[in-house]
Amino acid sequence: MAHRLVLVAIAAAGLSACSPKLPAGIDEAVLTQAIGKSIGSPSTCVIVADDKGRTVWRGGGYITCSRNLPTCQGGETTTAEAVLKAGLGKPARFASCPTTGANTVGWAVGPVPTGEGKPSRGLSYVAVMEGERALPGLEIKERAEHAFEKAGF
Repeated sequence: MAHRLVLVAIAAAGLSACSPKLPAGIDEAVLTQAIGKSIGSPSTCVIVADDKGRTVWRGGGYITCSRNLPTCQGGETTTAEAVLKAGLGKPARFASCPTTGANTVGWAVGPVPTGEGKPSRGLSYVAVMEGERALPGLEIKERAEHAFEKAGF
């Protein structure tokens, strides 16, 4: 039994070693805290991906990240990951629209900003909120980008 646990631990470590991670110099704890303070709620999802669309960081509620939400473009719905992959390498954009009842959804997607004097890392992000108190897309964009700055991007 102990032998199996060791094998499982080694396999898990091997898988995590291969998965994309935040770039060196980016403080994950500061990023988590900054996102949480600026746009965090159970109805928020923020995903950062590399130029191939592989997730390097995810914050916020799992349910919001995996839900089909209105795109605010003609009645279509999609997930945060799909919006992120469609926005890779494109300029930042944002949108807001009503969902159900008093709820709204706000989207922001675009390149993770690079601070002055720092190297471009080729990362993109999506941030989405849905609910009665969801922020508009432009506000989400501004707050997310400020949080990225605080974390060292």
